Amino acid sequence: MTNLTKKAIKQDINEFQKKLEEIHPNPYKYILKKDFHTLLESKTKNVKSIRDLGLAIISVLPKLKDGHTQLELSYDVFGAKSFMFQFKFFNDGYYLIKSSKTLSEFLGYKLTRINNFPIDDIENIVTPLIPQENETSTKYYLSSKLMEPVILDYLNIKKDENIKLQLENQKEKTSIEISPEDSKIKMISMLKNIPKVDESLKVRKPYWFKHMLDLKSFYFQYNECTEMEDLSISEVIKIFKKSSLLNLIIDLRNNKGGDSEVLKPLIEFLRKYKGKYKTFVLTGADMYSSAVINLIELSDIPNTISIGEIPHGNPTHYGEVEIFILPNSKLKVFSSSKLFRFKGYKLGEPFKPTHIVNTKIQDLLLGKDTQIEYLSNML
Repeated sequence: MTNLTKKAIKQDINEFQKKLEEIHPNPYKYILKKDFHTLLESKTKNVKSIRDLGLAIISVLPKLKDGHTQLELSYDVFGAKSFMFQFKFFNDGYYLIKSSKTLSEFLGYKLTRINNFPIDDIENIVTPLIPQENETSTKYYLSSKLMEPVILDYLNIKKDENIKLQLENQKEKTSIEISPEDSKIKMISMLKNIPKVDESLKVRKPYWFKHMLDLKSFYFQYNECTEMEDLSISEVIKIFKKSSLLNLIIDLRNNKGGDSEVLKPLIEFLRKYKGKYKTFVLTGADMYSSAVINLIELSDIPNTISIGEIPHGNPTHYGEVEIFILPNSKLKVFSSSKLFRFKGYKLGEPFKPTHIVNTKIQDLLLGKDTQIEYLSNML
């Protein structure tokens, strides 16, 4: 753990406030300037190390309610080890969807406790470290916070190196003690253990397509707002036109953003032929930033129906990230530099699909796609 002098810490705190005010469109939208400064002063009062300073910054930034404005996950703050698991909230709780080999036999199990804390208490303890952008924020971001041993120490959820997870499924309840592992370890997906999985649940980046003849539809899974060298969006449009299919399914569920301009050719094409094609847009909690911009643009086209979950990113949102580095600790801070406004959406107001259809864990455990199943009953 690298220590800093009081003078160095003070310089970094001053630089943090100065740069945040210079770059961010409105850092004091949700908290008064004097209250933010008082909070920052309180959180940094006993700071001695780079790690302490990083944790102090992590504890104050959520007050901006802006997920783009955050501290980089640096080694000096978080170290090289994490708890290698990923939980996701479904209809009635948090389920293990990815893990290292350590927990792989428990993929699909529900989390009920960490150490002596029930999951509801864990939510309440961790929530102050999560930017509350909309109603989905806590449940979406919780898992990423639980992965970090440093955060669990900071919040007094754990006191030793290990943690004990209580997990359950329909057949059993179990308790397992785990240690942090190398954060570079590749995690195993829950879907790997399922013999037959609907193809629409298989994520291939940045995008791919399929003729779903059983649904009389052209399926386009768009996972990343970036152009492929070997398959442009314009080429996808040509293939769709040649298919003679009149239903287009655009799957944005796994898209966390990028360049919103990449999808423009398809959006313009659908605007031009708005009376000819029926478009179904699948939405998911993972959607953020440019993916939500594309979602709004598609939703404004007549004959478009959206189906799925409420995205954790909002239409009107802060974005266009700039980076600044604190002079002594060298901590890297990401800050929004622009407010993106969309008519009809206030800051903090999420997009709500035409049909809100949340993924059912029971479907996922069978390899079934909840939203595609719902859509198939509409066609």
